[in-house]
Amino acid sequence: MNSVDLKSILNFSAFRAEADDPSAPWRKRFPSERTVFFGIGRARLTWRGISRSGEPDALESVRVEPKEGLAQTADHIKSLTDRHWCAISLNTRYVISLETNLSRRPGSEEVLKTNPRAVLGGKFERGKRYAVTHNPETNSSVLLTLDEDQTRKTESIFSEGGFRVGRICCGTYILLRHALAETNKTKGSETPVSTFYIVCCEGAVCAMVQDQDRWLELRSRTDVYDDDITPITDLLSPFHSRLSPAIGITLICDDPLPDLVERFGETFPGRPVTDLSQPGLLAKIMLRY
Repeated sequence: MNSVDLKSILNFSAFRAEADDPSAPWRKRFPSERTVFFGIGRARLTWRGISRSGEPDALESVRVEPKEGLAQTADHIKSLTDRHWCAISLNTRYVISLETNLSRRPGSEEVLKTNPRAVLGGKFERGKRYAVTHNPETNSSVLLTLDEDQTRKTESIFSEGGFRVGRICCGTYILLRHALAETNKTKGSETPVSTFYIVCCEGAVCAMVQDQDRWLELRSRTDVYDDDITPITDLLSPFHSRLSPAIGITLICDDPLPDLVERFGETFPGRPVTDLSQPGLLAKIMLRY
């Protein structure tokens, strides 16, 4: 054992996750290191630095395509990091759908990453990346589909801009999973949850109806809104007449959207709104995983 190996054991670095290990939580990959989280929407690039203590900085943005945005801001953003490591949330060009009877063999979520055909069967498409969340009480599943070429192109843009890409994800999908976990805490409860989930993330909107543990309907669209939140309520207002009277709303946004809760009170009269949104929520969730 040489002196470098001995030093790494004494300061515990030998036991830390490698920075390029996507299976390890972000905070274990980059302990006490500044990183940055990017968000990509329609002709919009956002970013927020993550401090050495793991706290998200204020959100910054430019209204241009990612490649042009990086050309304008790369030096500033790199100054927020120690080694230019970043995570990227894709908020456009993806599909979230509600599926039934997908394979649930042990380890199917991991198999989906390497052999998606074995899990999806006839729903499999070449050139796609997938992630899945199963309903533990029924045969329904939420399926995320990303275009492989678009994902690789995004990684290349940031690599060419001088960044080291540690993770690429879909912010809307992560927020939906978080909302499901926060509201369905007791499996097989005598009072199963009924709610209308609404997810808003950098212009994208996803809505799903859960009635007595059953996932009944899901609608997902990207590039819905910008500064004006009216398109959100316009998109979702038809659900009001289709929801059971007892169903309220669970709202979750990556950052709180001003006046949105009040607007939902007008669009969905008589339905209580539980707002899980908080500043930098997506970044805080991603830091855990």
